[in-house]
Amino acid sequence: MRIALELTLILVLLALAAGLVPLLFQLRRTAQGLDAFLLSTRKDLAQITEDVHASRLRMDHLGVSIQIYLDEISGFVGVLRAVKEAVKSFGGIFGGIGSVLNLFRSGHPRGPSN
Repeated sequence: MRIALELTLILVLLALAAGLVPLLFQLRRTAQGLDAFLLSTRKDLAQITEDVHASRLRMDHLGVSIQIYLDEISGFVGVLRAVKEAVKSFGGIFGGIGSVLNLFRSGHPRGPSN
């Protein structure tokens, strides 16, 4: 009976070893695949980081360009306001001159009346 027990134990260990060998090979392939995946992911992340950095630089440049453009528009609006005020001032001056000329044309006497 003892020999039967030993044979049974040996057969169980052989079956267990036969089952573990393919499992170990599969684990090795999985580890190699995971290693390749991580290496590929590392390269992809490096490229993504470079792309994000380049995009940020482009956005910074665009922001500066927009700021310059807005400053130029603001200066142009200031010039337009100054021209508008000048036109108002000249309009008042020309209106006053026109009134004086109309007064002279209408024939009103100069000076006190007798």
